[in-house]
Amino acid sequence: MKTEKCPIEQALQVIGGKWKIPIIHHLNEKPHRFGKLKNRLSKVTQQMLSKQLKEMENDGLVKRTVLSVMPPSVEYSLTDFGKSAIPVLKTLYSWSLNQDCKITKCIKKNYNKV
Repeated sequence: MKTEKCPIEQALQVIGGKWKIPIIHHLNEKPHRFGKLKNRLSKVTQQMLSKQLKEMENDGLVKRTVLSVMPPSVEYSLTDFGKSAIPVLKTLYSWSLNQDCKITKCIKKNYNKV
């Protein structure tokens, strides 16, 4: 018996996780060098950011460009595929703003369980 794949689960396999959505958010503003992106995502480790960017590049969400400067530097930008997630993220952003009190309660309740 073949099971139908859930579109939301499939989407979350590509953009899910703790850092991919914030990376997309920051790269939507403009391309960023690795160090600048690391500073914008202050709690991410360098290793995790590198891992996430590699996955996103492999999935076609992010483009990696090596800049011809000294010292050599790398810049990341969204591909058209990566930009196609922006309307969804804007909706999520609006929902979060409109439900802030409820979301804060959920976070506090779940945090206190740990």
